Amino acid sequence: MSFIRKNPLFAFALIVCGVLALAELAFIYERFAASRAAVKRLAQRETDLQSMAQLTPPPTRDVAAAIEADLAKAQKALLSMQGELKGRGPAAERIRSAKVPTVRTDAYFDLATFVEKSREFARKNDVEIRPEAARFGFASYTNEGPMQDHIEPVFRQRQIAQYLVEALLEARPRSLFTVKRERTLTKADREAQAAAIANGQPAPEITGEEGPDYFSIDPRVTARAPGFIDTTAFQFVFTGQTAALRTFLNRLASFELPVLVREVEVETATVEESAPVALTEDAAAAAAALADPAAAAATPNSVVLTVAPKPAVVAAKSAPRAVKPTTAVPIVSKPLSKFTVTVEFIELVPPAAPAPADGAAVPPTS
Repeated sequence: MSFIRKNPLFAFALIVCGVLALAELAFIYERFAASRAAVKRLAQRETDLQSMAQLTPPPTRDVAAAIEADLAKAQKALLSMQGELKGRGPAAERIRSAKVPTVRTDAYFDLATFVEKSREFARKNDVEIRPEAARFGFASYTNEGPMQDHIEPVFRQRQIAQYLVEALLEARPRSLFTVKRERTLTKADREAQAAAIANGQPAPEITGEEGPDYFSIDPRVTARAPGFIDTTAFQFVFTGQTAALRTFLNRLASFELPVLVREVEVETATVEESAPVALTEDAAAAAAALADPAAAAATPNSVVLTVAPKPAVVAAKSAPRAVKPTTAVPIVSKPLSKFTVTVEFIELVPPAAPAPADGAAVPPTS
């Protein structure tokens, strides 16, 4: 201690040297630990590089450029399909620009106007509307409009049904028997289905609406894909010649609206289905003959081609005699068919917004 007191500078120098030695040791240890970590990272990257070298195609710049080009083409095709699924022409524009009723009274008069215009259109095209199809799928609202939470989905169904009914009536079938549609989904129903799909659960079945207006499409033929594609199905039952069905399907194939034909059932119409609602006995017998190919030869009604009766031949200098006229016999008969056509209106489901990160502000919803 006396030496330190006598040589304070030397003591201070020893202390400084000790501190510097400790700092050097700490620095050496830190560098050693960093080098070991760098060796581990290098080994991991070498392993990753070997794994990537075995990928097909290899991750080169040329492959990355090709992937980006394919992605651009796919996005362009997606935009084109989305545009097609929005429809085109007056029908699509009418649906896009239509104003949804806000109260039940307006919704009721909207449906009543649709029914009256459709009946007038049917009379113009000589199409018989059977009592079951008198309201064109909206018999539930004969006396009052839909409930408040059903106004928007029912109005949307009415718009689609108007296009489909007009397309069918323009095809000029003999009679329209029924028009059916799927049950409508309210906003709460759609939210419940979306929540179930997001949680990996099956979409809950929607019940509550019953009546002759509704039907359920066979899940084996529907194009519906929960979370990706939503559909609205309609079913039409009518009688007529095959030309009416062909004209109707060709009109839908023009894709003015994104409507897909899912199922077509054809069967020979019965006598009651072929005959008009009010027929005389003679007209009913003629309709029965047309519906029955075996009895078609006995009816004088012209169908496609008939054999004209030969005129009576009377000798010039002989007494006149009665000649029995020949009955016109159809060469090709045209029995009526009964068609059941199921169609779906296609809509793309917009992608769900990504979940916000922890602590991130949730954007306001409009």
